[in-house]
Amino acid sequence: MGNVLARECCVGRDNEEARRKAQLEIEKSVNNIDDISKFDAAYDKHDIAAFIGLLQSSQPIDKLDEPMHPWAADPRTVGALAATQLAILAARDNQPELKDEIRMKGGIPALLELLKSKEEDRIDAAVVALSFLSVNNAKCCLEMFKCGILPYLVKCMASDIDGLRAASAQTARNIFILGNSQRKEFLRLGGVPLLINLLNKPKENIDKPESWYTPLEAIYHIEDFIVDQNEELLEYTRAVKKAGVAEKLKILTSCSNKDVSEAAEILLARVAE
Repeated sequence: MGNVLARECCVGRDNEEARRKAQLEIEKSVNNIDDISKFDAAYDKHDIAAFIGLLQSSQPIDKLDEPMHPWAADPRTVGALAATQLAILAARDNQPELKDEIRMKGGIPALLELLKSKEEDRIDAAVVALSFLSVNNAKCCLEMFKCGILPYLVKCMASDIDGLRAASAQTARNIFILGNSQRKEFLRLGGVPLLINLLNKPKENIDKPESWYTPLEAIYHIEDFIVDQNEELLEYTRAVKKAGVAEKLKILTSCSNKDVSEAAEILLARVAE
């Protein structure tokens, strides 16, 4: 009799667990449908708070007919798509106040969560959005530093994707020019060797100016790292020298791109002193 009651009890628990799981799946499905509707509504209204609230959505979206971005993976979820919309808003030069609105509504820590993801589309979308937010906006950059975004940017600087490396380096640069604390952290995280690696010549399409953007920007980033308001920061100059910057610059001084070769000569003269 006891065994029968025990079996009936177990069956009851199993049924209850099955019902609970089924209910969770139903709720998840409803929430996912709501995410798509919420995105459409946010898109119509340019609702920044709603886009931020959708960043963590994992609801799949249909494959896009054409690429949205030159190098970033096309968004595959509502969350990544919401990040691209924040990037578009942050990129509006004639509305710089949108960057501050995104910051004040919690967009930066929310984008950090995407950056921590293992999904390529979410990482790429977060980096693109953060890169636009960091342009000419010290408050956004300071918020990124306080939130702990710099380690993830340094990690992305080691990517095989040139665009991701360059965008991450640009955003890191906008953070480390804030001051000595930010430079020290960039150095501690191992950002200097990765920045020096961006000085490599392009492997293909060397006749196209855009192929040289990454090494040219890297030269400017390195100069910004070792110079602050025309004052050379010897600690950081020593760090870039140790990482082999002179050897890389010497190669670039003889490259076919005039802008790169001239910029390399100027920086080489500074670090060779």
